[in-house]
Amino acid sequence: MNKWFLVVLTGLMTACGADTGSAEAGNNAVNGDQAKAAFEEAFEGMKVTEVRAAPMAGMVELDVNGRESVYMTEDGRHILIGKLLEIKDGEVVNPAEERFEKVRKAGIKELDPADMITYAADDETAEVYVFTDISCGFCRKLHRHIDEYNAAGVTVHYLAFPRGGATTEAAAAMRHIWCAEDRAQALTDAKLNNEVIQAELSDCAKPVDEQYQLGNTFGVRGTPAIYSTEGEQLGGYVTPEQLLQRLN
Repeated sequence: MNKWFLVVLTGLMTACGADTGSAEAGNNAVNGDQAKAAFEEAFEGMKVTEVRAAPMAGMVELDVNGRESVYMTEDGRHILIGKLLEIKDGEVVNPAEERFEKVRKAGIKELDPADMITYAADDETAEVYVFTDISCGFCRKLHRHIDEYNAAGVTVHYLAFPRGGATTEAAAAMRHIWCAEDRAQALTDAKLNNEVIQAELSDCAKPVDEQYQLGNTFGVRGTPAIYSTEGEQLGGYVTPEQLLQRLN
């Protein structure tokens, strides 16, 4: 039974938590020790990194491995896994996504352009930040249309996100790409022609691991993951026309 819950947690959960600035959460005292202990005992190898008051009475919000959030009764007996939506002024909002947008917006402002692989539009009207993996089919599909995105006025900044983690073959290959003399061409060759350059590795490879960790902070759960300069999630693979609609 524990394995089934683990699959649900790691495979279906996409939200990272409720807005801790809500009035309900702010007024509830956090008493999550029992829930934390029960969760970590039930799910071996998973660590609760933070406990917050949940908007629902009698429940707490647990951050798991610094990436996911689940809701649990204070007595540690019942778990709620999924997106928590809130009705605010007649509108349905996702508090977790609102919190993520703030984190992403701040993180994007701190990015060093030299650490990304950028395909710039000649007549730029918008910029997007795309976490990518060279072994991802939809990432390759998106890249086949890179000229169309640029022609539509969209500059694409790629960040590395090897989905399986820093020890995978994809991560190793992406370090060579990030160290290539012509990184944009090396990335295109890898995605479209399955040709991975063998460049000399040095500090130029560090952004791959750093961006993977940043993606976890941003709430990336799959690739491609596209974000606006304001931190808004624009989706996974989308056509140039769909991307323009979402940007507007």
